[in-house]
Amino acid sequence: MGGPCFTDEALATIPVMPLSLEIVPGKAIVVRREKTIVAASWFGPTVLRPFIHPFLGPAGAELTRLGHPGDPVGHSHHRSIWIGHHDVSGASFWEESANAGRIEQLEANAASREGPEVRAVCEHVWKTSEGKALLLETRTLAFQDLPGENLALEISIELRPAEKEGRVVLGDTPFGLLGIRVARTMAAAERLGGSVLNSQEAENEAGCHWQHADWCDYSGPVPVGGPRPKGVEALPSIQAGIVCFDHPDNSPEDTIWHVRDDGWMGPCISKGMPRAIEGSKPLRARYRIETHAGGPAEAGIAERYRRWRGAGK
Repeated sequence: MGGPCFTDEALATIPVMPLSLEIVPGKAIVVRREKTIVAASWFGPTVLRPFIHPFLGPAGAELTRLGHPGDPVGHSHHRSIWIGHHDVSGASFWEESANAGRIEQLEANAASREGPEVRAVCEHVWKTSEGKALLLETRTLAFQDLPGENLALEISIELRPAEKEGRVVLGDTPFGLLGIRVARTMAAAERLGGSVLNSQEAENEAGCHWQHADWCDYSGPVPVGGPRPKGVEALPSIQAGIVCFDHPDNSPEDTIWHVRDDGWMGPCISKGMPRAIEGSKPLRARYRIETHAGGPAEAGIAERYRRWRGAGK
């Protein structure tokens, strides 16, 4: 897949546009830039846990996908961008199976509906497959329009036991809280030019897997232009990427990352260190996801992280 590489600098002439947020009852939180849906958070009675898809980057490129392209059944839980955990006092809120728990969205309220940033505050309950409530969660989703038709999402989470004086333990696992499945063409394993870079300048799964980092970036070619016209062998593509920032206030401070060449990445909040959540000590976590054109060096990802870390908001 070849094609032009539009840098953020070149695309910066495209102004920041107002976003609009709409809550469709029982279905989705929809974010639009003018008439285009750039992101949506899906929930409802048929959704095992809320997930975000699409999450569009420059030129309207789809930077994430639903499911593992090589194992759509075994990895059906890889739904673009999602929150979950594999071991919540012994219950799994990660994979999709008969015994998996469900994260039920109880309500969603729009804190801001229109502007360069739109925000929704959601209340969830984490229930086992038997229907027992283990955790209550408040999740804030803040979407921001960035120069060059880029998009940012800040996710802030607070988890507390469903029982007032209860205690819930997040077990030792590399799965949770956040997962990101990138577009197939971006995956390093596809050998189309996709690659991973972290804040320690380590590369791909060999260098980034189980390593400490402040951020991790997945970049590569992505097709643009919609359905392939008849007689055209391949869609035009651009080089773009998606980066995840882990906030320094999260614990553990030196976050370990689960990174795979097959196209997914996520910060691990309890690998190697089970974490108790008590009524007086709720767990709070904060992540930021941004799209960009070109590779992480061209996009200035390290400087973007420093600005975010120092913002203090």
